[in-house]
Amino acid sequence: MQGSHIIQPNSNSRSRSQSEFLPTAMRIVFFLIVVCAVLIAAFTFYPEWTRLTDMKQDLASKTARFEELKKSTFEHEQEVHLLQTDKEYLEMIARDRLDLMKDGETIFRLSSAKPRP
Repeated sequence: MQGSHIIQPNSNSRSRSQSEFLPTAMRIVFFLIVVCAVLIAAFTFYPEWTRLTDMKQDLASKTARFEELKKSTFEHEQEVHLLQTDKEYLEMIARDRLDLMKDGETIFRLSSAKPRP
């Protein structure tokens, strides 16, 4: 009995290790398939992702430029409106650009440039 008892656990141990090997192997194969699928998806979509990121940055810079131009346009429209409707403003601009002054008027010009050392 003892001899047959020793052989039997070995055969159970062998069949047990074979029965445990198959689920473990299936898990490993499934994991490798998932990793391959993720890598394929990453390599497929990475160029599109970088393109999307570049397009978002380009849109942001163009939006900022558009806002600058919109502000500049508004300022120019205001100046045109003032030149067309406000005679005092028109006179002030004309005298400034032509470097003219009225009798008894003193003009002080301040320069924003830094003095030379």
